[in-house]
Amino acid sequence: MRRIPTDTPLWTYVLLAINLLIFVLMEASGGTLRASTLVRFGANYAPLVANGEVFRLVTANFIHIGVMHFLLNALSLYNIGPLTESLFGKPRFIMLYLLSGISGATLSYFLTHGLSAGASTALAGMTGALFVYFFRHRNEMRDVARQYMIRILMIVAINVAYGLSPGSGVDNWGHLGGLLGGAALGWFFCPRYEVSQHAFGVVNPRKPRHEPELDNGSLMDTNTIAGNWLTVLIFVAVIAALVFLRGRIG
Repeated sequence: MRRIPTDTPLWTYVLLAINLLIFVLMEASGGTLRASTLVRFGANYAPLVANGEVFRLVTANFIHIGVMHFLLNALSLYNIGPLTESLFGKPRFIMLYLLSGISGATLSYFLTHGLSAGASTALAGMTGALFVYFFRHRNEMRDVARQYMIRILMIVAINVAYGLSPGSGVDNWGHLGGLLGGAALGWFFCPRYEVSQHAFGVVNPRKPRHEPELDNGSLMDTNTIAGNWLTVLIFVAVIAALVFLRGRIG
């Protein structure tokens, strides 16, 4: 059994460190449960975004509301981040994280007026991208792919049930926007494996946790972030159009 080509996770831990640092700074600056602190650090708040503070669609993904919110998102990132980054590679992973987070914040901005924040939009995006990955490689990975897809669907179902429960306070539109954005990006970013003529240097000997395996020989990934520049451009253009439309609607 030869391993598929993977990348050693790095950005997952960088993002965890960034989220922790921002959380500590917010706690020291008034507390993450105070609306004024959340707004000052860049929470997603529709009236301010409509007033030109579009940066909130980015910054909102790095701040959290309370200790439990932070710990749950940090634990989720720690669990699914390494797998996503190892399969998609560092460049595609960070693009997935940032763009799906922005897409979730944008849909939340488009359809709600409340205050929202958290990395769960980006986490939903990674979940969508992972599902697409295993769906596209279901014929090669067989039982492994089916097991992962079932787990992902269960996670999504649990989150939907919790999000729709009374008093949950979950930004369901943000989660949906992140999930759809991540799935769309995952379709184009998904690694395309081909048999390599030269096996040397293709397989990473440092096997990430839970790495799935294929049995069809030495493989290489022929898909790259550079080959998806048009996809990224269109994705950003759609987000910009939604933000512009929401601002015109008022």
